[in-house]
Amino acid sequence: MEITKLFGISQKNRLNQLLSFDHFFRQYKISSNMQMSDGETKKGSNWLSKERLLIMVLAFAVLSLGLIVALIIVALKINDSESSNKPPVCSKSHSKYGKINLDESDDPSVFHHLTEKEIEGLITYLYRQTDLHLLLPSRSNLDDSVVYISDIHLPNKQDVLNFLDNNGPKPAREALVILFRGDKNPPYIEEILVGPLPNPTYHKPVPYRNKIPYIYRPPLSGKESEKAHEYMKSTIDPVLGNMFVELFGGKLTNCGDKCLKFGYYVPMSSAHSGEKSKRRIWMSLVQELEISSHHIVDFSVLLDLNVTEITIKKVWFSGNMFNTLNEALTYFKANKATIAKVPFPNYSKDLFSTLNQRGEAPIDPPLRNPRQVSPDGKRYNVRGRHVEYMSWSFDFRMSLLSGPQIYDVRFRNERIAYEISLQDIGVFYSGYKPHDEVAHFLDSMLLLGNQTKMLFPGIDCPSDATFISSNFIAGGDSIHRQRSSFCLFELNTGMPLRRHHSYWFTDGRFYEGMENVVLILRTIPVVGVYDYMIDFIFYHNGVLEVKITATGYVRTSFYTPGDKKFSYKLQENLAAPLHHHIFNFKADVDIKGTSNRFSTLNFELDNSPNKYSTNSSARLIQHKFSSTLKSTERDAAYRYNFKEPKYLIFYNEQQKNRFGNFKSYRILNRGVSVQMLPEGSGNEPIASWARYQVAVTKYKDSERTSSSIYSTLDIADPVVNFQKFIDDDESIIDQDLVAWISMGNHHIPHTEDLPITPTPAMDASFFLSPYNYFDEDQGITSMNAVRVEPMDRTKKDTTLHIQRYGVKQEVRCVPEDNKYDEVIQNEPSLIIEA
Repeated sequence: MEITKLFGISQKNRLNQLLSFDHFFRQYKISSNMQMSDGETKKGSNWLSKERLLIMVLAFAVLSLGLIVALIIVALKINDSESSNKPPVCSKSHSKYGKINLDESDDPSVFHHLTEKEIEGLITYLYRQTDLHLLLPSRSNLDDSVVYISDIHLPNKQDVLNFLDNNGPKPAREALVILFRGDKNPPYIEEILVGPLPNPTYHKPVPYRNKIPYIYRPPLSGKESEKAHEYMKSTIDPVLGNMFVELFGGKLTNCGDKCLKFGYYVPMSSAHSGEKSKRRIWMSLVQELEISSHHIVDFSVLLDLNVTEITIKKVWFSGNMFNTLNEALTYFKANKATIAKVPFPNYSKDLFSTLNQRGEAPIDPPLRNPRQVSPDGKRYNVRGRHVEYMSWSFDFRMSLLSGPQIYDVRFRNERIAYEISLQDIGVFYSGYKPHDEVAHFLDSMLLLGNQTKMLFPGIDCPSDATFISSNFIAGGDSIHRQRSSFCLFELNTGMPLRRHHSYWFTDGRFYEGMENVVLILRTIPVVGVYDYMIDFIFYHNGVLEVKITATGYVRTSFYTPGDKKFSYKLQENLAAPLHHHIFNFKADVDIKGTSNRFSTLNFELDNSPNKYSTNSSARLIQHKFSSTLKSTERDAAYRYNFKEPKYLIFYNEQQKNRFGNFKSYRILNRGVSVQMLPEGSGNEPIASWARYQVAVTKYKDSERTSSSIYSTLDIADPVVNFQKFIDDDESIIDQDLVAWISMGNHHIPHTEDLPITPTPAMDASFFLSPYNYFDEDQGITSMNAVRVEPMDRTKKDTTLHIQRYGVKQEVRCVPEDNKYDEVIQNEPSLIIEA
């Protein structure tokens, strides 16, 4: 270690001065000259002077060496002292908390995803069944039988509750397996259950599910994507490749670093094509760059996807529709002088579509962000996929089909909900071009659980979060493991859960407050262009919030005058059509058991004579409320009406608090959004759940989900028809009830959505809140609060009593350094091949 690094600048200068022999000689020369002036001229005086000089030099060298050694010792002691005084990393947890065991058990919970051992047993079993005729995906084609995906299939709810609550037998674990039976005549999709895991001995059809038409396969799934892209390259480039180079600066094949690709695809349902037996999809051309959709050009093709053949049915080019590629080429040759050219951009960090820092920085030099610290370590426990935190406990898993789910949600050991889960995410676009005006997506077609690729510590989740994986089969013959599909962490929200400052003598003069610290279970599926941050948020007072926030990049179109009523112009040639985000969640609430009722508390006006006025005709108008019990499923299909505000209340009619009120939980939807499309028009029926902000139905094992991976295309004969859940209009009084909660937001993209849509104002959430369930707010039980009051309430000037309830305030540790950059450098596949 360099000396100058051990000391500051002043010490460095002093050392240089002390160690300078030039300095010594200057001092000696002055002294010697003074002595010579006294007449010292004897013979040998020069020799004596040299001897004296040598002795003094040696003495000074010894002294200097000693000084250097002493300074080094002092510096090392200072360094040791600084090291010993440096706070340790906050990692040690209390003996009762911070126990994190994510290992897979040989006896997993009924809610746990497929374990590696179960997947291995499942794969072995499937490929030994001669009646299934399964081929490995790598050896198969569209006209073969293959495994598409597999995930855990949960037992019937009553069997699970009997196991959890009554010490009944544990239900067998089974896998849901979806098979593409392309070798059948006609081909179809088959869903089977395989069990018991981990060593299966049987397979059987999924209850309530018939054979599914083969054309309902999720678009471009399996081998279909590979075949479609190969077909377009081999068919389109020979005809239009030169035109592409002239107009767009690149082509599909042999393109070097200026390639075009078909980056967007839009399934076309029979509601728009009018052909129930056809599988059609629009695909749009883009220049292949970072966020290539921001470099879309005015060219699309409509493909007809048959099992054995792919053909082009329509071509959209330069604002016109053509029947063939040659028609488009003829048009180009006749009008090339007037068709706008779109040069292939040169990549740079300043290119508008790239995510590189640019522009004037708001702070220079850059400084680190504030970080959260957990001075006593983690305050939650995780065993497998079971979480305990404060008064909460729950299980969670990632559904390959529909995304994140939590189960057996309890507060103070009382079940509040059996299941709260994402059902589907939808986006309904509008536009001038064919690939915009029929672009109505339900994202479960892309397997929402499969899109939760990774979470980046320090950005997506705090650095000290617990990162958790998920397992399933996607692709047929191997374990698909998402290594960080969830993160779990505590968060200090920076605002109080409660607070009050009373400064009047008559009110007691005190301050009392409590920080709002929550536990968050988070996942972020990336679905095409959008990233959706999904949070389950657990508050200290028994409130549970479910929140979804959109970011990512907007879906774009080539800007033309016809797009003006659907989009702003965001860049040269770039439009981003308006669209409607819609989300659906299932909340299977169990309030004091499964015998529940659903009521609304209705805000109304009370109009009565004004007994205080001298005017005999004066009226006093104020608010009041009344309660309405909803008796059937149609009654309980709730559409929000600003003119008739309501509370939505769930309760057990036999359970009241000591004041005679029903012990209830309230659902508050803070993401209300109206589906403006007329019922039954176009693709509107694929998301019939979006007609209602909350719909309440009787629990049925046959009505497990509101949507399916087939819903984008199955409009002619829906595999899951949510509207029928309501139309059978069963009684919901004293029944096991399920709330289906729809949220959303309308989005008209603007220039600040480039290059990426930021998260502020893009969130929607709903709450489950105790409502007369407890005698008082349960946050009052927490010791993480402060109360300040005077020692003598009768005096103005008095000492204070500060109550912290035994919680230490000093923090003597620091957060652990975020070393994820090193992790991904050593293992790039975590990011770039996730």
